[in-house]
This record gives sequence, C-alpha cells and structure tokens, in this order.
Amino acid sequence: MRKQASIIVSVAVILGCAGTAPAIADDNEVLIGAATSFSGWMAAFDTSPTRSAEIAIDDINAAGGVLGKKLRLVHIDTKTDAAQTSRAAQDLVKQNVKMMLTACDFDSGAPAALVAQQAGVIAMSSCGADIKYGNLTIGNDVYTMATDSEGTGRILADWATNKMGWKTAYALLDTFIEYDKSECRGFVARFKELNGDKSVVLEDTFKNADVSVATQISRYQALPQKPQVMIVCSVPPGLASAIRQIRSAGIDIPILSACGGDGSAWHSAVPGLNDYYYLNYSADAGVKELRPDAEAFFVKYEKRFGERPGSGQGITGYSVVQAWARAAQRAGSFDTDKVRAELDKFSDEPLMVGLTTYTPKLHTNLTRPMLIVAIKNTKPDSLGYYDIRKHDYTVWW
Repeated sequence: MRKQASIIVSVAVILGCAGTAPAIADDNEVLIGAATSFSGWMAAFDTSPTRSAEIAIDDINAAGGVLGKKLRLVHIDTKTDAAQTSRAAQDLVKQNVKMMLTACDFDSGAPAALVAQQAGVIAMSSCGADIKYGNLTIGNDVYTMATDSEGTGRILADWATNKMGWKTAYALLDTFIEYDKSECRGFVARFKELNGDKSVVLEDTFKNADVSVATQISRYQALPQKPQVMIVCSVPPGLASAIRQIRSAGIDIPILSACGGDGSAWHSAVPGLNDYYYLNYSADAGVKELRPDAEAFFVKYEKRFGERPGSGQGITGYSVVQAWARAAQRAGSFDTDKVRAELDKFSDEPLMVGLTTYTPKLHTNLTRPMLIVAIKNTKPDSLGYYDIRKHDYTVWW
C-alpha cells in the first residue's frame, strides 16, 4: 500500500487511458482536480464519488457550463498513499485547477487539502465525515460534502427513539477508525439525552483487524435486563464478522449502523441477515431510491459504468462539483474568496446529496436528512429520509 509508484494522470475520462503530460486548460474551459484513490484500500470509498463527479461535469457542461466555460476533470490516482496524495495535489495546483476533490477520509485526504489550502484552492472531500474536515482545522478553503460522523450517530439515536420507540440500547464500538468512534459518541450522547443516563446499558469495544466478540457477547448475555436495540459502530469486514457472531449467539435484537455499514457486498457473510438498519445519503445498489433526481442519477451512472454505486456515499462526488459550480455561478467569478463566500451562504441548499448547509465557521453538515434502510429477512427496504429537526421522515424534493 505504501510502495512508491509513478503518479498516473487520467485526463477527462477517469477510467480511460492514462497519460503523463499535464492537462492544459484552454481559454474556454476550467479544470477541476481530483486527488483520490483508485487503488489500495481507499479505492472502495473513492471510486464511486470520483465517477460521480465526472457525471456532474457532463451534466453541467450539457447545460452550458459555468460562466460560459466548460469544466474538465483531471484525476490523479493517489493509491492510498499520503506522500503520493500530497504530490498529486501539488501537480493539480500547477495545472491551475479551480477546485479539488479530495478523499472520502480525513487521514487520506488531509495531505491534498493542506496543499490546496496553501495554494488558495477550494478543496472538498466527497464523504470524509471526520469533523476536522469541516471545522477549519486545515483552513477556510476546506469543505466536506459529508454529514459529520457524530451527527449521523445522533440522527440514528433520534430515529431509534422517536420513530421506533426503543428506550434502551447497547453500543458496540470498533476502534479501527475515527469515524466509528465519532458515530458511537454521537449515538450515545443523543440516546441518553432522550432516554436518560442509564438508557445505554452497556458500552463495549472490539478490533476490526482481530474480530472475536465472544467476550463482548458474554458481557451482553450477563445483563440482568436486555436492551431493546444495539448499535455496532464499524465497517466491513469487522462489521460483518461481529454481526455474524452476535446472531449466531442467539442475540436477535435490532442492530443499527451508519454510513460505514451500507452496501450489500458483505451481506453474504451474515446468512439470513435480518432486523438490521443503517442510514446513508441515498440508496446503494439493490435498494429502492425514493428521490426522483437521485434515481435519474443512478440510471446515468449505471449506463456509463455498467453498475450502480456500491455505496450510497457515491452520490456525494456529484454534489461536490454541483456545489462549487453553483457557488461560482452565483459569485460571477472563479476567484476562491468569492466562491467561498457563496458556499458559506448555503442553507438547506438542495443538492443531489441532499439538503446542504455551510457557514463561515462550519464546512460540514450536522443535521441533513438521511435515508434509513431496513434489512428484513435479507431484503432491503427504504423507510424514508429522516430529519432529526422534525423527528420524522421528510420530503424536500
């Protein structure tokens, strides 16, 4: 994963032929950069959003472009390597990109975001949900299209309480990544706010890389009163292994997860998966999408790439380009300061990813409505977009 390799530049067609010559924008176009991974473990999180950004560029260009100019995507595969990520961002800055798409993970994308910030270029993560992407830790030119990870935990807790009536919970945390920690932290805090300090009857941890939850199961089974619901803050493969062991032990209470628990690729590892719920920005492959605009996007995506995004996070890349283009159009300029000023005015801005809000002090989302998906007897069903501000499902389209 950390081997040095030459940076491969893919101009305009992300999955097409690679070239070594830098992209040169003519007077009628604007370059959008993407410093994301198509190899290494981050490829699973970056590929769909980067493809989605390409579709957004096509749609914007078909509608006339931005300020009379067409957009063109320049992608550099960062290969899940921090050093290559920094070099890729430097190369994109030299090519005079006006905006840079960064990785769906703060640790992976921060080197690119830092380069962009230093160069005065807007950098926006597709779905990196760590609060450091959005609280100006790197600088005021850095944004994320994600919903904050702690925010997703709070949304799940609010939904579990107000829509499902669950009043007691067990929180099982995978200590692998910061996203999982924030998710559980948000869930526990909100659940206790709604149901009392003793409503979370047990909090426990496990390790994604060495998954055995036998001890955790024993502690759960020793509880004098069993909770009504469980949240497993994790990502595959650890998530699948933990759920399989939990169900094999005869524990059949509902299990919750956030964006890290979406996608169907891991379901075969849990035979008869049932009573499992997760949230995401939109439907993933095999799940019914409720929003017509999102469904139209998925049709385009499948026609172009032969499949739907494997994750509901894929749609975020589309809105990175959509948001920047809309802000530039309103600003009447590609100047970073002017575009940033317009982005910071977004208040429930209706983007493909959903309602999006930014302020001068917060460049992430906390309360965006999120799709709740239920798996019953291995069959997925979209329950609705839940809005924590209304404590109910909502329709905004």
